[in-house]
Amino acid sequence: MILLRRYLIYLILVILVATGFTYISYKIYPSIGFVKNDIWRVLPSPGDANRDIYTRAFVSQYGTFALAKPEAAYFSASIDIEENLLSGNCSYKLTGEDIEAKWWAITLYDKDGFLTQNNEKLYSFNSENIDFNFEGGFEIYFTNDDAFIAELNNKNWLRSPEEENFSISMRIYLPGEEFFSNLKRINLPIVEKIRCLDE
Repeated sequence: MILLRRYLIYLILVILVATGFTYISYKIYPSIGFVKNDIWRVLPSPGDANRDIYTRAFVSQYGTFALAKPEAAYFSASIDIEENLLSGNCSYKLTGEDIEAKWWAITLYDKDGFLTQNNEKLYSFNSENIDFNFEGGFEIYFTNDDAFIAELNNKNWLRSPEEENFSISMRIYLPGEEFFSNLKRINLPIVEKIRCLDE
């Protein structure tokens, strides 16, 4: 009976240590596993067959069918260029240049990682449906302000969720091997806050 009690205590201790280690690993993984480029962060190769257990765990939650390099790169951003969280109370402008890749897309997600429901049924822009400017670049506006939308001379806008934070994702397919050797310094779009509803 004493032996059984001792094994039960050991088992509980092992479970507590494993749970604590898993929780801590989950919390610190984004700061050590991702490459940062201005507002963007990216896992270098989330679909790699030889990825570590922490990358596997993260991908299982946020990107189950992720591809390996050089097939795709998945960038995400939840802050603007001033490092403030993206908020549905504000309007933003994303400015970028055409990305050298087979195909790319920029999508807006709510705080829970889902597409934001909207009457326009518009959730994303990609290299085939976006309107480029005369210089070959593009702008995308993120807003929930109908007055601001009425002022826009640009078709490239996505409705952000009301009164909650959101994030944007940029998926780039077949950008080439050199792209992955320079993830920290490649030229990516920036997001600037234009104005907020409570200002």
